[in-house]
Amino acid sequence: MSKKWLTLTVAAAISVTSLTACTDNTKIKETALLALDKQKEMKSYTFEGSTTLSISDALMKSANPLTNGLLSLVRESTIEWKGISNVDPLQYQADLKITPKGSSSPIEIPVLIKDSKMYFNMPALNKTTEEYYAIDLQQMSQNSKSPLTLDSLKNTSHLTTSVAGLIFSGTDAKWYKQEKNPVKLADGTTASSINLEVTSKNEKELNAILQTKMPELISLLQNNGLLTADKAEQLKKSPASAVQIHAPSKLILAIDGQGFIRDESLDINFSITTAEGKTAANHISLHQTYDAINQATALTKEVPKNIKNFDEILKLITPEKK
Repeated sequence: MSKKWLTLTVAAAISVTSLTACTDNTKIKETALLALDKQKEMKSYTFEGSTTLSISDALMKSANPLTNGLLSLVRESTIEWKGISNVDPLQYQADLKITPKGSSSPIEIPVLIKDSKMYFNMPALNKTTEEYYAIDLQQMSQNSKSPLTLDSLKNTSHLTTSVAGLIFSGTDAKWYKQEKNPVKLADGTTASSINLEVTSKNEKELNAILQTKMPELISLLQNNGLLTADKAEQLKKSPASAVQIHAPSKLILAIDGQGFIRDESLDINFSITTAEGKTAANHISLHQTYDAINQATALTKEVPKNIKNFDEILKLITPEKK
């Protein structure tokens, strides 16, 4: 009799433990998805981050020599950035540093968006550090052929979290883990750390989810100005399995007491299969932090005095069709 009760007690304990674990994982997933969605509430913030790219030309390639030359600087590179963003009205400043693979000399690109105009200095195009190109974003927004608009630029800062939220909304809660100890942020406060890891055990299931989300993902990238209508249409016609995420890959989110993501890390391995059937491996490692959320931090950069119109460069990048 005692053996019977012992067996029932053990079985009950296992059931309760399993149920609790399931409930805890569900809550962890909900916390992560709510935090991803809450990023849309950030109307102003400071940011800092970096990414290391190893991208095949199957993903980043252009028939235009000038455009392809610029893309080649980014495909295999490390990019660092730091700046301030205010969403409405759109005011933005950033200092970018692009270091191509094998180079010890970074390419520094200061960027300013103010009064519906974007100003930037690119050493490959500008003659001096004081000379800036200017793009009228209001005019660009009225050009239906351009993927970039004022609205899409306002949303670009949330694109990483929007993409993550779209893909991970259909994932299994048991894939999520929360660290026992909180992480310390740069401002001295703490945040809870949640991660989702792609392993050999869940890789196949995750890619099945990705395939169902692919049309929506392409539309998201197009609406945020990262894909032209033609490129988006081309991708929609490609097999959904053309993009595959591979293990090991990992997403880590540090979420503060207000529910905002203050620190995010993404390490992802993925492959692209071209229309010709060639498969190319890609890797992106990204780290980004957010501070001074909704504190309306003022920009520190001034509108440059020495300005050139960017239209002349656009003509070289996108020549008129004959």
